[in-house]
Amino acid sequence: MKYVLLGLLTFYSFIGNSQNRSIKVKIHSIKGYNQFEPFAAKAASLLDSVLNSEEFKTEILDGKFTKKNGLSNEQVYNSIIQSHELQGAGGEDGIVDLRLRTINKDEDHEVWLKRCELNSSAGTIGIDGLGDGIFAICPQRLELWAMSDDTAALAAHFAHEYMHLLGYSHNGLFKSRTLVYKVGDIVEAILNSKEKPFKTK
Repeated sequence: MKYVLLGLLTFYSFIGNSQNRSIKVKIHSIKGYNQFEPFAAKAASLLDSVLNSEEFKTEILDGKFTKKNGLSNEQVYNSIIQSHELQGAGGEDGIVDLRLRTINKDEDHEVWLKRCELNSSAGTIGIDGLGDGIFAICPQRLELWAMSDDTAALAAHFAHEYMHLLGYSHNGLFKSRTLVYKVGDIVEAILNSKEKPFKTK
C-alpha cells in the first residue's frame, strides 16, 4: 500500500511541476549587433519574463490564431514552454535558444538590403534564418529601436522568429492573424502594458 501511495505522490508531484514549468531565454551567439549587444541582452531578459508570466499564458490559451499546425491552444502553449526547436542547432529543451545576427551584404541577397530600408514598402524587420536557426534583423530597425530604447519591439521580434524554429509559419494571406505574428504582438503588448512587474507562474 505504501508503494501505491508513494507512486501517487510521485505522479502528482510530476504533474504539478509540469504545470509550473519555467523556461529560460539564452543568447548563444550574436553577430553584427556591436554596441547594441547590451540592448539585445535586455530584450532577451524581458522576453524571458513575459514567456514565464501568467499574462502570456492567458493570452495564448484564450487567443484566436491561424496556422497552429492543427494544435489546440493548450498544445501550442506547451510547445512554447517545452522549447524543442525543429530548426537550427537547437539545444536543451526548456531553453529558448537565440542565435542572432544582422542582415548584411556579405551574407544576404541585395533584395533583403533594399527591403531593410526604413522607407521600404516591404516593411521588413528581419528574416528567420532559412532553416539554420539564426535570426537576422535589419540593422536600420535595430538601431531605430535601440535609440528609442524600444526593448518591447526587439523582444517581440525574437518571439516572432522563434516561433518559426518551433515549426510554425505565416505563409499565405492574412499573416497578421497567424500564431507567429500574434505571439510577437502579445509579447510587445504585455511589455508595453502597465501591468508590470509580471505575475510569474
